[in-house]
Amino acid sequence: MASEDVVYLLDGLGIESGIDLVALAATDTWITQAIGRPNHSKVGVALAAK
Repeated sequence: MASEDVVYLLDGLGIESGIDLVALAATDTWITQAIGRPNHSKVGVALAAK
């Protein structure tokens, strides 16, 4: 499970993680592009499409 998906789940449950979801998703997008692999995170893909 992708870390963005976990943070999104925690936020949805009202659990404060202290993690910036948008920044985390941007970092994941950068990493997946750098290594040439697809992003399998549903939240990451959705936020990257904005």
